[in-house]
Amino acid sequence: MSTETLERTTVLADDWSAPAGAGARKEAANTVVGKVGDPEVAQVAKRRKHSAEYKLRILEEVDNNPGKIGIILRHEGLYSSNLTRWRRWKKQMKANKQSSTTKNKKLHNELARAQRENKRLNLKLKKAEGLIELQKKTSEMLNLMSINRNEEI
Repeated sequence: MSTETLERTTVLADDWSAPAGAGARKEAANTVVGKVGDPEVAQVAKRRKHSAEYKLRILEEVDNNPGKIGIILRHEGLYSSNLTRWRRWKKQMKANKQSSTTKNKKLHNELARAQRENKRLNLKLKKAEGLIELQKKTSEMLNLMSINRNEEI
């Protein structure tokens, strides 16, 4: 093995000259000759969650500045796939809102129809009760008249 290779593979414990990634811990490399260890321990990235207000703000900003989408994405640390998903999400939210208003209108119309039907049936019931009362009185009058005829004879 050449001395150049030996120098590259041998790293001292106090050698911290290599730049580290964001948030990574620096550790000394393996000092075994011929084997190079990974001097950094990579952190597991956490999934970012964005609020609805943030998503809507970014979508509005992108829509208002069509030539500067790349600049906005780089500034915010986002990918174009985020915009695609967020636009789909926004479209779905509008569809849900429209379907809920449609459902509300259907319920309102059904309620109004049921109230009209109830009113009509109550009127029909009052007429039927009035006819029954009239029949009772007529029956009583006919009974009285037949009694009076029987007494006259």
